Amino acid sequence: MAEKKSKKEEEKYSLISNIVYIYKALFQEYGKKMYFIFAVRLCISLLTNSILIALPALAVSLIEEQKNAAEYLFIIFGMILVYISLRALQAYVESHYDICGTITRCFGFAPDLVWKSLTMDYVDRESHENQKLFGKANEATNYGNYYGIERMYKEIPDVVSNILGLILYGGAIFVVDVRILLVLVLMLVFNIYTNKYARNYVIRTREENTEINRKMQYLSDKSVNIVSGKDARIYRMEKWFGELLESYVEKGAAWQKKVERHYYVPVASDTIFIALRDGLAYLILIRMALRGQISLAAFTLMLGVVAEFSNWMFGFVNAWNSLMDANKPVSDYRAVLAIKHSFHHGEGIKINPSEFPPEIVLKDVSFWYAEEEKPVLSHINLHIRKGEKIALVGGNGAGKTTLVKLLCGFYHPSEGEILVNGVSIEDYDIESYFEMLGVVFQDVDEVAYNLLQIVSGCIEEKADKEWFWRAVKAAGLYEKVMSLPKKEYTYLMTIFDDNGIQLSGGEMQKLMLARCIYKNAPFMILDEPTAALDPIAESRMYEEYNSLTSDKTSIFISHRLASTRFCDRILFLENGRIAEEGTHGELMAAGGRYAKIYDIQSHYYKERLTDSVGGGAENPIDMEAAYES
Repeated sequence: MAEKKSKKEEEKYSLISNIVYIYKALFQEYGKKMYFIFAVRLCISLLTNSILIALPALAVSLIEEQKNAAEYLFIIFGMILVYISLRALQAYVESHYDICGTITRCFGFAPDLVWKSLTMDYVDRESHENQKLFGKANEATNYGNYYGIERMYKEIPDVVSNILGLILYGGAIFVVDVRILLVLVLMLVFNIYTNKYARNYVIRTREENTEINRKMQYLSDKSVNIVSGKDARIYRMEKWFGELLESYVEKGAAWQKKVERHYYVPVASDTIFIALRDGLAYLILIRMALRGQISLAAFTLMLGVVAEFSNWMFGFVNAWNSLMDANKPVSDYRAVLAIKHSFHHGEGIKINPSEFPPEIVLKDVSFWYAEEEKPVLSHINLHIRKGEKIALVGGNGAGKTTLVKLLCGFYHPSEGEILVNGVSIEDYDIESYFEMLGVVFQDVDEVAYNLLQIVSGCIEEKADKEWFWRAVKAAGLYEKVMSLPKKEYTYLMTIFDDNGIQLSGGEMQKLMLARCIYKNAPFMILDEPTAALDPIAESRMYEEYNSLTSDKTSIFISHRLASTRFCDRILFLENGRIAEEGTHGELMAAGGRYAKIYDIQSHYYKERLTDSVGGGAENPIDMEAAYES
């Protein structure tokens, strides 16, 4: 399905369409002056090349006319001065044009790709096919000055100027002898064909090379990631990463060698045609000169014209091939931006604050990932009342986190529907729906900005400091922040500030909790937010949350069953289904799986406390062992 879509997009975004697309942005940014700069660049390119060809012929002509030395030098140096002036102007115009192209790529197109990645629906961004497409689209904006969009900006003027040069010089050769032109045209056609053959190979195998580059970029990012630095040193990951990198480099080099072999034919054919061209041109022009049909100056000029025609031809073929190479990532870039939303964005039903806290109903909800046959969640029926506190417990793979992603509007149910205040999530404006959510996810993602910005999710000037301190206190991080020299302006990590700090795992989770509290959303979901805390600290944290969420609908996920006793209801998930449901007391009285696991965990806790009091080493509590018992 993804392959068909890719072919359709490839047909949709033709070369002409992409040229219009990128130049529309350039002209919108810089106005009519870009038309003038483009025209001047073309004219200067033709003029400078023409002067170089005409100069030797002019020198011979002046000698034939027996001009005096002063007049001769005046004319020749005058031409040289004109040439130098034009070259200086050409350098300025090309530099200005290239800078405009760079700025448009970096500040026009690149941010749009980032924005698309941040705003497209999570289910689409997570797709492996779309991840590969993003990798290819990234080449259009983020690989540098000689890739994608900016490469097209550079090559299009060259293609146009080379075409004009071919027409101008081809006309001059046609007047002298059409046979030379025929050889040159044959040379051009054959060169285009053989280069197209080589380029088609590159296009066919481009995804292979893109995947290699994507893996190399991943390794590069991991290698400089501070968080990964600890594991890298303890487990000597530099050897592992080095071997992986070496294998990717070898694969990339092997691909490059195959590409070079495909380009060998056009290079070899060029050598043969150049010899044929020169031999024929010299033969015809020498005969014409010996017969007195052309002067020595005309002979010199025409040799230059023939040679320059070949230069225009090679320039055209190279610029055209380069343009076609750049066209594919631009098509991929546009294909990414054209990915349609799975949910409503800016449309659909808006969340009504008067209906807070929300009521959630899951009707026969099942979900499975595309690559898996077995459902992760199977026929979930659940009614969460307004302001109710629900605990989700269960072992790894029970489906807890997947259920959270469904409730967050990240995934579509494979079967059934989810209703929020009587309306399907599918019918809401998802951006409005997100405003209702406050979530602490299981995986903590460190952001290298200051604490105030991280908690508030905005720049300092827009942050509400009163709410910041309230959230930090509620999350149990107040004393830590107050102990820092820069307090709320302290940066995480040392990426942007040499005095940045590294929080412990427990402190990072508290920071994420503070961010959730700061948002003050009516529907709160905490997915293993206290896994890095000890049982006592976790219990205190949840007690604090119990008071903070009195007017909110809340879902708590934890491996530690004792921490969720304050919830109104506890759902025990197993194999993607709700196996048991009730209050803590009801589930314990039932004596089922929940009660059994609770007793096992309680035993672990008691052993740990006994060891701690007796001076023994603390034993880590294996939560999953309890579920597997």
